[in-house]
Amino acid sequence: MISPEEAKSIVLNEVKTLSPCELDILDSLGSVLAQDVVSDMDIPPFDNSAMDGFAVKASDTKGASKENPVRLKIVDDQPAGRVTKVVVTSGVAVKVMTGAPIPKGADAVIRVEDTQTSGEWVYILQEVKEGQDIRLAGEDVRKGETVIRSGTVIGPSQIGILASLGKSKVMVLPRPSVAILCTGDELVEIDEPLPMGKIRDSNSYSTAAQVIACGARPVRLGIARDTVESISAKLREALHCDVIVTTAGVSVGEHDIVKDVIEDLGAELKFWRVAQRPGMPLAFWMFKGKPVFGLPGNPGASMICFEEYVRPALLKMMGRTKLFRPEIEAVLTQDIKKKPGRMHYVRVRVERKNGEYYATSAGPQGSGILKTMSLANGLALIPKDAPLIKAGEKVKVHLIDMPEDH
Repeated sequence: MISPEEAKSIVLNEVKTLSPCELDILDSLGSVLAQDVVSDMDIPPFDNSAMDGFAVKASDTKGASKENPVRLKIVDDQPAGRVTKVVVTSGVAVKVMTGAPIPKGADAVIRVEDTQTSGEWVYILQEVKEGQDIRLAGEDVRKGETVIRSGTVIGPSQIGILASLGKSKVMVLPRPSVAILCTGDELVEIDEPLPMGKIRDSNSYSTAAQVIACGARPVRLGIARDTVESISAKLREALHCDVIVTTAGVSVGEHDIVKDVIEDLGAELKFWRVAQRPGMPLAFWMFKGKPVFGLPGNPGASMICFEEYVRPALLKMMGRTKLFRPEIEAVLTQDIKKKPGRMHYVRVRVERKNGEYYATSAGPQGSGILKTMSLANGLALIPKDAPLIKAGEKVKVHLIDMPEDH
């Protein structure tokens, strides 16, 4: 058996970032930008009004007040999207809406709430300064400016910038497609009757959800039976995907044949069996340039192995730089005992009180127990040579969800 640290290092050394592709901007949400975006224009492209009001010469408003209003003649009405030919000179004003271009000659906007109108006249009730409530061309983005750098994760604000620049498509690092194959004669689909001796397939759904949660694309291949023919056929289906994840069939039982079938197809085994609990019979291959993960069949172990090994690999393939969950130190609220020899991932509930993290077991830690994964928001790392960690001692925890302050 190799250590978890060695296993993670092997996975990340083998996995490569995917080649860039061009996507529609909405499809790029959550992806990593593959090249700098340089603006070919100013944003906004012209001086425009920040408010509904009147475009004026600031000098005309000097000394204006409610008690001593300044009267200006309204010579035009300019909504957004229209350009007036009128030039603002001393003694006149142009009515403007928010976003409307500033007429030539005007150097300020007086807000409509600081005016009163009567027929063709507007009364200015407050003095304004030159430039007031004018959004200048290029105040957001300048022509030639690098506005989004390669490596940025595209979010809603980046989508808005791309749209403002007229870029309907963008080069990104794509989301890997992940083939998910569950194996076992005992499995039935979730909406089928459940005969004695059978269990429902939960792994393909929890794994698919984990794939989606980290931004990749799941491709569920269904259930393969414990035969060479069934597993081989499903694995060949999986080859059109970027990553293959199998669950079950990688231990040492008589019917655990997934490992043998994968290697018979030509995959190169990089490691098998990791000194951890749960998830010791974890396997990893490279097959025609594609990473292949053989996860344990027990649901709790499968989800933990995905968290610690598959998720970082998928994030690397997508160009992310933060590959691992946040790691914190937490105070144990109870004793944790274990046998030495393997590092344990203990499902815990983490709370934050007065700036300190506290970790409590989420419940039974058996490999086949799924409920404690739903209750946990962290995985406590119990060193392989520590048979006992007492309440009050600190342990490292990988946070799956951030705890709330109490």
